[in-house]
Amino acid sequence: MAIEAIDYTGTMQWKHGKTWYRVVGDLKSKMTPAVVLHGGPGAPHNYVLGIVHLIASTGRPVIVYDQIGSGQSTHIKGKPQEFWTVDLFKEELTLLLKELKVSKKYILVGQSWGGILSFAHAVDKPKGLKGLIIANSLASVPKWLPEIERLVSELPAVHRKAVAKGLKENVFTAPEFAAANDYFTLQHLVRVPMPSEVAEAFGQLAENPTVYEAMWGPVEFAPIGSLRTWTVEDQLKNINVPTLLINGKYDEVTPKTQKRLVKKIKGAEWVCLPYSSHLSWVEEPAAWIDAVGSFLKRKKL
Repeated sequence: MAIEAIDYTGTMQWKHGKTWYRVVGDLKSKMTPAVVLHGGPGAPHNYVLGIVHLIASTGRPVIVYDQIGSGQSTHIKGKPQEFWTVDLFKEELTLLLKELKVSKKYILVGQSWGGILSFAHAVDKPKGLKGLIIANSLASVPKWLPEIERLVSELPAVHRKAVAKGLKENVFTAPEFAAANDYFTLQHLVRVPMPSEVAEAFGQLAENPTVYEAMWGPVEFAPIGSLRTWTVEDQLKNINVPTLLINGKYDEVTPKTQKRLVKKIKGAEWVCLPYSSHLSWVEEPAAWIDAVGSFLKRKKL
């Protein structure tokens, strides 16, 4: 008799509303569950479904959720920028781990902003954290800024001019700016046609930019939100679990950034996929799960 796969959704009620989650696989499995943290901030979970399915294909249970303010979780309007903090999302994560009864044994897989949140959680040395996979992410926004500025400086002259004009005038609706943004996206965010779930998630983010604009700002090139001064790079020495950094050669979170981080985390490993950018599991799925799966197996996680 075939065993029916376990796949269900639910919501967690807490002081700020409801957090929607999905569980793929059996949380009572002997394999440590992986909790996937999406990016944005404020992008729904849809765009990291590729990560969920790749990890679940190894037989490991996977949890993914829409962070408060996005996707199928409660949307919150009218709060000041100061409301949207890393600590808010750390609290939500801690509560969800307890809600799903995995707080004593779990792995975090954080992508982009989800990696920032994972780092912020990991430096507190939670006892239940057994492993860390940081995909396309960073530990200090100020220290990363020179790299994003370098990538913008390498754009074709017409796009550099449009970006400079948009940033100077604080106007991002001009066709020329949109063209520059599209070019940057194809170079440094996703270099292959977007799967439908990724396009859908980015569309939802555009329709509901509350969290993104409060924490990051109106455009990817220039963080002016509450994350602009965020850093835990000097606390990375606190991380005491097996850690894998994975990114793409053309990633907006550049190889130079990863090279610096891997030296600051004891025993950390780094894989840079040669044909990828910021959505490397979409661009090179086989290489991505080979690297992640091998890491998890070697570290007996």
